[in-house]
Amino acid sequence: MIEIEKMGKPAVPIVSGRFEEDAIASARTFAMPDLQFVIVPRIYRNLAHDECIRQTEEVIDDLVHVLTNRDDHKRLSTIETADRHRFEGVDRYDAVLRMNEDFIMRDWGDGFPLCPATREAVDELMQGTSLAPDHLVCDMPPGFGLATVEKIAINAAMAGAKPAHMPVIIAAVKALSQLGSHGGKSLLMSTSCHAPILVVNGPIAQELGLNPGSGLGPGRDNRINITIGRAFSLCLRNLGYWYPGQMDMDTIGTTRKFVHCLAENEAMSPWEPYHVDKGFKRDESAISIFVTDGELDVQDQGNTTAEGLLKTLAYGCTFGTRSLGERHAAERLIFMPPDVARPVGAQGFSKRGAQEFIHLHANASLGKMIQYMPLEGEARVAANWKWLEKLSEQERLEMTVPVLESAERYDIVVIGADRAKTLVMPSGPSSVTVGIDAYR
Repeated sequence: MIEIEKMGKPAVPIVSGRFEEDAIASARTFAMPDLQFVIVPRIYRNLAHDECIRQTEEVIDDLVHVLTNRDDHKRLSTIETADRHRFEGVDRYDAVLRMNEDFIMRDWGDGFPLCPATREAVDELMQGTSLAPDHLVCDMPPGFGLATVEKIAINAAMAGAKPAHMPVIIAAVKALSQLGSHGGKSLLMSTSCHAPILVVNGPIAQELGLNPGSGLGPGRDNRINITIGRAFSLCLRNLGYWYPGQMDMDTIGTTRKFVHCLAENEAMSPWEPYHVDKGFKRDESAISIFVTDGELDVQDQGNTTAEGLLKTLAYGCTFGTRSLGERHAAERLIFMPPDVARPVGAQGFSKRGAQEFIHLHANASLGKMIQYMPLEGEARVAANWKWLEKLSEQERLEMTVPVLESAERYDIVVIGADRAKTLVMPSGPSSVTVGIDAYR
């Protein structure tokens, strides 16, 4: 759309009904505040051809009108930029309730009660970092708002964070901006259930009390995990403009969008911590961000050999396999509990060896992998896979291929308590790991 306009050719997008607010928000964010569009009721992707034609024909007159009346428009609404909001009530509690109601209606929260981001609370949080309040950490995806230290502190205050948490939260925000192309913007704005997850390594994890065991659940033991993850997710909403229906267009949604943060269980791992794999020293603190797309509890009910445990895990890694075209970019994030990692390590497997074994045994039916996007019809298959069109469906189903392109695409992090139950999550693009110590 932008490129067509740059060529000097007027262009008008056709927007499916549910995407109207997203179109407005995206146009405003990506420097096209005067964008005009027409609306059709249904999304084209899985719509029958006759329905595609019918709903397009019904808006032809609107398309012509917008294209021939380029000056007959009004600028899209702007984002509110008020510096402060004041709430009063019969007492402080009532004022906080009024604030929460107002913020939730503006979609600035996550549905749970927010703590007031008072001037005093924000100033206290900024004592947790040596960076200046106006220091620009990054442009935060997907909407690329300016994530200054003060703005990060405001959102952290609403999550109930403490000053000691600030370096981790700042590093997480920075890590997101370095993900893939444009900070993983296309995944965050997708209709699929992509969501970030945060993993902390190094001394700061123990200093703060992050839970490396059953750290993805609720409760007292996970208070720090929850608070840091929530602070990050509020930054993602209010600085990255990742609002449902506006730049977050999930078809169904996922609880993983209540962003999780946890620590690797370094004390019970037979291998070097994940951040060491990424070039950091063991005594340095770092945070890694992954973009996940689902999760599967891979249970092993009796294997004691490394090969047996890894074969079960490899089978679980076939979960989430979608298409041949995505093999070069797709990954698997593996949260491997100590009851799997330790016997695997004790029986001679390095982490690299475990990755290679999983890659060797994680295979899926090629025929099923291409059902995600049919061969017939439009030219949707890469040239090097076009030969598949000549095979029968049964021949395609009987042929197997590795679900990922290489062993490096399996990220192993030792997390969890006892029992051989591994969590596997389809993920991608490649994770990003950022040092935390620079933000203290």
